[in-house]
Amino acid sequence: MSDYTFNMGPLRSAIHIQLHTHNATRLWIGRRATENGPAPIIGMPRFIEILNQIRIAAEHKDPYADLWMLRMEEKLAQSRKEMQMMLDQAKAMFSELPEGIDIGNCLNVQPVRFPLFINVPLAYQGVYLLTDFDQLARQLLLASHIAIISRREMHNRLNNGAKVIRSAFGLAQKYRGSGLTHQDFIDNTPQARAAIERLGPLPEAILSGKLRSSFSSLLPGKADNPGAADDE
Repeated sequence: MSDYTFNMGPLRSAIHIQLHTHNATRLWIGRRATENGPAPIIGMPRFIEILNQIRIAAEHKDPYADLWMLRMEEKLAQSRKEMQMMLDQAKAMFSELPEGIDIGNCLNVQPVRFPLFINVPLAYQGVYLLTDFDQLARQLLLASHIAIISRREMHNRLNNGAKVIRSAFGLAQKYRGSGLTHQDFIDNTPQARAAIERLGPLPEAILSGKLRSSFSSLLPGKADNPGAADDE
């Protein structure tokens, strides 16, 4: 078969997130700072922006960006586990309904949709976390409406779910890059020593590239396939 070269563009797909509750929508938007008001809270767009900054810095070989990519992957994985436990507990409450009561899915007749423009795959885990919370909120609001739980318990459980997301947002806000490369730290330059003093110790496995996020871009010279290992 002859080889052909085509002038092809990049793949594109229109992706949206659909939310059914005000609780989840407020977390997407965040809360702005107001004079003498509560502290501001970032929303999902800013969270995605921070993860994209980490991605770009990692592609420029900043080892602290690699470290933070791994931290955020672990945080989001743990957060989704916590949210799933809350969701399982909420769903289990409906087993208390008497026989003959049949309730369908609780959905908003006019849900809100936000377009997703994401350049860093890990950020989708944050989006999935928010949709998990939206599902939790729907279950809790319905459970309160049909008197399975009290309004106080509903609010407590909603707050616990929202804290999981805000905790992930808060960790992302702590990110600081060094503006340096792996080689700077290997060479132990004055700038690298100053960065370590400012940003904290850098694990050897991160510096060597042996420990990396599964969502990080490929290291130079690595094959673009699932079987390529970083430590070959």
